[in-house]
Amino acid sequence: MLEFLIFAVSLVALYYGAKSITESAVHFAKVLGVSEFVIGATVVAFGTALPEFSTSMVAMLVDGGRPEIAAGNVLGSILANTGLALGAAAMFYGIYIDRKILETDLSFLLASMLAVFVVFLDFKITWIEGIFLIAIYLSFIRHEISEHRKSESKGSEKFRPKYLALFLAGIVMLSAGASYMVDAIRAISATLGLSEAVVAVVLLAVGTSLPEISTAIVAAKNGRGDIAMGDVLGANTFNALIILGASSLIQDVAVNEAFVSTTLPVVVLISLLLGFMVLGNRITRFEGSMLVAIYFLEIITILTIL
Repeated sequence: MLEFLIFAVSLVALYYGAKSITESAVHFAKVLGVSEFVIGATVVAFGTALPEFSTSMVAMLVDGGRPEIAAGNVLGSILANTGLALGAAAMFYGIYIDRKILETDLSFLLASMLAVFVVFLDFKITWIEGIFLIAIYLSFIRHEISEHRKSESKGSEKFRPKYLALFLAGIVMLSAGASYMVDAIRAISATLGLSEAVVAVVLLAVGTSLPEISTAIVAAKNGRGDIAMGDVLGANTFNALIILGASSLIQDVAVNEAFVSTTLPVVVLISLLLGFMVLGNRITRFEGSMLVAIYFLEIITILTIL
């Protein structure tokens, strides 16, 4: 039971570490006069994915590398964000979406999922393929910023030293949380007799996706479907392109063939299904229920087969 307690405490450390870094980074950006859109597209997007990013990086560095944890974390988070976050939000309240999201973010998400599918065809991602994934993400960010360029000659806030301390504290919490999280996953996989990739998909991915899940449900309840969709799409593309890409720069992300064959097609399928669902600028409650059902069916399949 100790490993589950360590898992829970590490999850809390990851959450508050990411929250501290995000709040301080937003402050620094405002001090420098960066526009709100750029802050949202870069700082906040990165902040919400920090738990997944830090855990995956540590997993790739310890004991010769644990690529199963990194891959399971990323693919599981995409499933949880789409199936649980958007699915539950739509199932309870319905989601209405702006046409602009369909024209930019959604098409980019689908392209990202297809890119990940292609590089995983040989069940590993090399550093060259990783650079390709990162380049796709950076080109999108450049496009988004150019489309929403906003000039601000000076900062809207004065520098406050407390945010520097908050930033440093966040780094410590993230580092410690990620390190102990990887140890907990390895212990839990040994205790339950499951692979590290499965534990990462079932436990870690849901835990690190809690911010996206809560944000999507609250946004949908308040009639802000664009926020729910934007948060999930941003997190999914960052996970797929940046985290997998950065992980491959440390060493090849080589994963069990059965795991990739079982999980990756469903990740692509649920993303394509989401694309068809929002053609009418909304996700209905029935469609939300379908996304939730697909998620749980996939989790049951993973636990049964792997």
